[in-house]
Amino acid sequence: MTHYALTQTVALATEFEARGFLGTVGKIAAATIVFFIAIGLIVGLVLGYFIGRSVGRNQAGRR
Repeated sequence: MTHYALTQTVALATEFEARGFLGTVGKIAAATIVFFIAIGLIVGLVLGYFIGRSVGRNQAGRR
């Protein structure tokens, strides 16, 4: 009976360790995705600003 309890305790500890590792990997993956989305938004805003200014100048000159 003691061997069975010890085996179950080790299995439970291993499961918690695996969950913690997978949780950490998931957090890192989510942070990476958020980072790339933020970079994409910033680059998009900068490109949109400059493209908008260049198009605006051309249209304003024609009037």
